[in-house]
Amino acid sequence: MRVLVIGGTGRCGKLVIDELLSRGHQVSTLARSPAALGNIRDGLKVIKGTPTNLEDVRATFSADIPDVVIVTLNAPRASDSPFAAPISPPRLMTDCNANVVAVMKEFGVCKTVVLQAFGAGDSWVNMNCVLQLLMKKSNMHYQYEDHNAAETVVRNSGVDYVFVRPSRLVEADEQRVKVWPNDGKGVPMMASTSRVSVARWLVDAAESDMWDNSAPVITN
Repeated sequence: MRVLVIGGTGRCGKLVIDELLSRGHQVSTLARSPAALGNIRDGLKVIKGTPTNLEDVRATFSADIPDVVIVTLNAPRASDSPFAAPISPPRLMTDCNANVVAVMKEFGVCKTVVLQAFGAGDSWVNMNCVLQLLMKKSNMHYQYEDHNAAETVVRNSGVDYVFVRPSRLVEADEQRVKVWPNDGKGVPMMASTSRVSVARWLVDAAESDMWDNSAPVITN
């Protein structure tokens, strides 16, 4: 399978690329700084550019038309603190996903798998009220607004999608993933998901049609 990863230089994106290559897939990614990916390995094609630029996205598809796209973009902040100032445009994920689905339709690519977060979309009502308050009062609310706007763009595009919504991401060894029904109803306040688990699950969702056109909430 040929897979385009958008956000491949991020922490989850790099793990997704590793997982795809380990399964024998052909991978391409769009990177503003290709050096951030280190040594280019067999099976990986890196195109210099940014997903905020429609022509760069189009050039990436022209170089190697994918069967599926995995988007692992996250709007960065000055630090991991939820109160840290955002250092990216407020619609980064929305605009990038809009470019991706527009070009997917041009090239006849039917499916995208998008990494979001627990609390995005319909899962918001199932987030613990303490976490809801934190998100509303911190700079994290910008990210949730962006996630929700991006979801609307992708859903309305007509392509098949999977929105993957993990709980709090942590650096830990991979653990078995639990998928929560009913948009994450019952997820504990302190639930977490390892980035390695998320990367593996994103690839699973890309390979299978089991979760197409749904928004699963996952934890470890």
